This record gives sequence, structure tokens and C-alpha cells, in this order.
Amino acid sequence: MGEKRPRILVIDDGLTYARVVARHLPEYELVAAGEPAEAPRIEDGPAALDYLARHGRDVDVILLDLKFDVPQERLLPLEEGADLRRTRRFQGVAILREIRKRHPEMPVVLLTSQADLSLAELAEDLASQSMTYFLDGDDLDSLRIRINAAVQEASQPVEENGMLWGRSPGMRAVRRRLSVLAQGRMPAILEGETGTGKSYLAQRFLHAHSGRTGPFVTVDLGTVPPDLVAAHLFGATRGAYTGAVADRKGVFELADQGTLFLDEVQNIPLDVQKQLLLVLQDRRVRPLGSSREKNVDVKVVAASSMPLARAVAEGRFRRDLYMRLSPATRVVIPPLRERPEDLPFLARRLTELAGAQEETASLRDRVGQAVGIAPGTPMTLQIESDGGERGAGVMLLLPTPTWRLLAEHSWPGNVRELAMVLHNLVTFTLVEAADVLRAGLPLKSPRLQVDPGLVATLLTGYAALPDSRPDASAGAATEDPLRCEVTLVAGETLNDVSNGAERQYFLALFRRTKGDFRQMARLLLGDADRERAVRLRFNQLGLKVRELRGWMSCGPWR
Repeated sequence: MGEKRPRILVIDDGLTYARVVARHLPEYELVAAGEPAEAPRIEDGPAALDYLARHGRDVDVILLDLKFDVPQERLLPLEEGADLRRTRRFQGVAILREIRKRHPEMPVVLLTSQADLSLAELAEDLASQSMTYFLDGDDLDSLRIRINAAVQEASQPVEENGMLWGRSPGMRAVRRRLSVLAQGRMPAILEGETGTGKSYLAQRFLHAHSGRTGPFVTVDLGTVPPDLVAAHLFGATRGAYTGAVADRKGVFELADQGTLFLDEVQNIPLDVQKQLLLVLQDRRVRPLGSSREKNVDVKVVAASSMPLARAVAEGRFRRDLYMRLSPATRVVIPPLRERPEDLPFLARRLTELAGAQEETASLRDRVGQAVGIAPGTPMTLQIESDGGERGAGVMLLLPTPTWRLLAEHSWPGNVRELAMVLHNLVTFTLVEAADVLRAGLPLKSPRLQVDPGLVATLLTGYAALPDSRPDASAGAATEDPLRCEVTLVAGETLNDVSNGAERQYFLALFRRTKGDFRQMARLLLGDADRERAVRLRFNQLGLKVRELRGWMSCGPWR
């Protein structure tokens, strides 16, 4: 018997794509009933969602058209205020949104024709989405490439070589982009909140898969004094500055033939940014105080906890340096709160890792031996709401209400915070169990229920910290969603001053509501249906919604 063919579900109101697959791509199998028999497909969104609810496990990848010329009653709503023409033209996006909600792991390839090229206004929905412009019936290679990539991506393990990827679409997209960026010496930009794992991905994936023979060198530019940044990057000769008592190599020279990770790159002073630009262009560094240049071959990975495009717009980062780093290589690591489907997997693996650390492993084995578990057996996590037991080791039990506390937490510290919380839960729970044994009392079950009060205490401790996200401010931290700080800037007229303050206010509200105009209309006007008035005021103030949504897609926003 041959290898099983990937199963494709075609969602299209026409026959073109289904016929192409049926006739010219025999390596794939069409699923679903439809007419004509030789090219089965599903013709609209409601029917597709119904089919996936009943037969989703039989589908390996979906081919989804963008435009649907079907009766209005068979259309899914696209957005508030969208007319019938627009809803039909971008019906595929409406279907995609529902598939992402109900079947987040399902790989989807969007198909469209050259007539549908004006997709910039839907960039947020199409970001990281597999897509091909199917221009004619002979363009089979492009379609085959996209289908193969989607199938392979969906089959990737949630964990590989110590990398905890998970199944969320955001992390699958990150994995795909990093696999490409690891090759060659082109620079890469990693953006994401603190604790999302930028440095870990840079070292354990980008550098490890680059094939480079040199070392991985990292520098946190948020901790280097501004007047020493140039010497730290490029090196210095003895006497080049006060305190330089000997020649020193810069990190570029130290990372020769390897990878240089520039963390919090937005903190580089503007005058040093010019020098960095020249180094990236010429591949040569000149240490401070020296007249000689040195050749360097370094792959640069620049990381930032804020969108560099915004730093450019604010005048804090040179536009030419940003372009030299190549915005096309920008990868945004999604925060944990946007990956809810990955939380159970991460919690289980981090529990196992916490139980294996030196300070907890002896406690784990002591408790385990008391209930008949062999030393060295990994610790496991059972989430009561999932049902069933996982693994054979000492088990950390999270009752449903306790798990709900974790699941509903916003995780401002992201995966790093989750790891610390679980390490504390493992430690406290094992210590309390070991105390029972020391008191001469028996333990009969390997299941150790976590104290809900401890979970609440740990999460409250993190919540009490000031918000470290780049957009956080004293105004954003208040409980009143309509309150925020603005800075008055002098203008030629009072109207200029007023518009400037109003522009800042609308920007803050846009960030706080994550671009939800209905919510903004409800807050400002008491009526969510008046969102069009809010959009109009945005335009009058010169605020470009498309650009703002682009910023939202490339970094952390409240």
C-alpha cells in the first residue's frame, strides 16, 4: 500500500480549483460531497463550517477562494458596515476568521486571481497566511508548493530539540519564517514583549540552524551605558576613552563567523546607529582610537520589545539603519495571552522541566518513592478539566477552578512568567508533601493537588508589578478606560494644539481597545453603532488606520 495522500477540502463557489486538484494533482485527495462528482467542493461559508464541525478530522488542508458570488443569505458577515459587493469580494476572509476561531490548527491556503490583488486593507487578517495568486490553469507549481508547505507545517511536532513551539497559528508562522531566515547571512529582526523568548529563539534556532562555525554572542543594549555602546560594539584601543587601560575587542569581532544578538537594539544612541549602519554595509569595523579596519563576517539578529517601525516614526531609530536591517525579515513573537491553545501544552512541559531541576528533583524522587514511583520518573501535570491522567510520575493536579485562574491570567511576563509560576507551584507542593513524610505520616496517592490560594497569591504578585509593556503608561494603568495622559505641544494656532492633544487621546484609545471602533464608539458616544463617526474623526485628524493596524501586528499593544 502506498503512503496516504493528504486530504484537501476545497471551499469555492466555482469549479476551477476543485477541477485543477482532481485532474492535475493526483498526489492529493479531494474530500466532501459536491457536484460535479469529479470535482467535489463546498460552495459557501455556512456549509463549510457545518462540514468541518462534523468531518474536520478528515481534512488535512483547506483551499479557500477569496471571492464568492453567492446569494446574500449564504454569506458570512465580513465587518460592520461592509456593503454586499465588498462582502462577496472578501468572503474568503470572513470564512477564514471563523475557521481560525473554531479550528485554529487547520492549515488554510488562500487562492485568488490577479483581479483580487488589492488586499492591503486586509493585511492584518492575511498576515502569515499561506496564499497564492492562481492566475491560470497551468500555474500548478505555485499551488503545489503552497499545499505542500501547509501540510508540512501542520505535521510539525509541538516540541523539537527543546523548542516548545506549540500549535497556535502565530507560533507556526514564526517557525516557518525563522526556518528561512536561519539560512544565509541576512540580518533578522525579532520583536515581541519581554519573556516571549527572543534570545532563546535567536540562539537555539536561528544560530543553531545557520550552519555558521563561529560563536553566538549576545549583548543587552538596555544595560550598556550610552557612552560605552560604541566601544562595546566595535572595540577600542588602549587610551581611546577614560578607563580604557588595554585594547579590547568589540562584540562584532568576537562574533566573527558566527551570530551577534543585539537585544533591545532600539537603545543604541543615534550617533552610534550611523556607525552600525556602516559596519552592516561594509562588513568592517574600526575600533575606537584605531586607524585600521577589521573584516568581520557576522549574522546580526536585532531584537526589540517595541516595534522598531514606531521607534523610527518617533525619531528614536534611524530609518536607513532600519531599512538595512531589512523590515522584510521582521518576525513578531506573539505574547502568551494570544496563544491560549498552547497554554496546556506549555504548562505540562514546564511542569516536567521544573520537576527535573536540581533543587526539585530530589524532592520529586523522595515523594515518588513513598508512593511506589521509580526515581527519575518525570513529573507530570493533570488538568482536571481535560480529564484523564497524564504520565506515570508524581502528578501536579490542577482542579478546574485553579486551572481557570491560570487560563484567565493575562501573562504580562509571557512564557518566562509561566515558567516561574509553575516552578514555584512545583517547589511549594513538593516541599509540603515532603514535610508530611518527615512527620511520619503516609502518602498513598501520586496526585498532589495544588493549593488554589498559592496560585492566586503568585498571580496577584505579578499583577501588582508595574506594566512593563512599551505602551503602558500611568494613564493606561488606570481602571477608567477613558482616562489617559496627553502632552500639550505648542502650535501656530490653538486649533493645532487641540488637534494634537486629541490625536494623542485617540491613539491611546485605539491601542487600549486594540483597534475596535465599535468599542471606541461605545466609550466615546455611548452607542457602538456610531463607529463610522469615530472613523471619520480619525481621518480628519490624519490618523491612518491601515498604518496603525500594521503597528499593532508588529508588536505588543494593550
